[in-house]
Amino acid sequence: MVIDSHLHLPVELSDFPAKKQALLDEMSRNGVDRGIVIADSETESVIGSVRDCAELFKGDGVIKVIAGISPLISFEEQLRYCRELLESGDIIGLKVYTGHEHFYCTDSALFIVYDLAAEFRVPVLFHTGWDNNKYAAPEKMRELANKRRENTFVYCHCFYPETEHCFEVLGECGNVFFDTSSVADDAEKCPIIKASIEKAINAMPKRFIFGSDFGSCSQEAHLRFAESLHITKEQRELFMHGNAEYVYRL
Repeated sequence: MVIDSHLHLPVELSDFPAKKQALLDEMSRNGVDRGIVIADSETESVIGSVRDCAELFKGDGVIKVIAGISPLISFEEQLRYCRELLESGDIIGLKVYTGHEHFYCTDSALFIVYDLAAEFRVPVLFHTGWDNNKYAAPEKMRELANKRRENTFVYCHCFYPETEHCFEVLGECGNVFFDTSSVADDAEKCPIIKASIEKAINAMPKRFIFGSDFGSCSQEAHLRFAESLHITKEQRELFMHGNAEYVYRL
């Protein structure tokens, strides 16, 4: 079983049914059984707004949806819509694009998002890493995780490329899980990234979730990277599907 827990609709195709089919074709080609598509926080987007993705995959047995949400974009309207989708089971989590948008994960404007997620027992995901990394830096996330123990958080991209620092700071935060999307594209050129992930999976096997960031990154490359990790069979099962099933209640 393989679950790719971090997917986006491909940008190069013009209409959403074609995007959906291209995504499903890629999963089939790579032997991926199930996936989670993350919608944009924008109300119009080439990767799909929350409404686009929720309607495109409604009732789908293979793909589930996570809603992007932003305090900067039609916030009250989006909160109401996300509540409706959570009530109907059409989304399984919420994502805030810290860094892509200029607000911190500790911003009080987001507390209502965290309250909503806690109420429905779904995780909140964060964009992390690269050169816009201060908005959800590990120290900020540790502060948030310690204050919001009722929440489950998913730290997408593991603060790439500073993965080792990420795991050192957040290792003791049991309500923070690590989504390894995007890390594979350059991991072969930077052995310390692979070594840090192997070490962290061995230390925290129940906290790592496989994702590719397909739409921006290569799903095939991420599967090769996952296969190359020196971890046990049990750890690999958790990484490739078991932890996602737990966190997202699949």
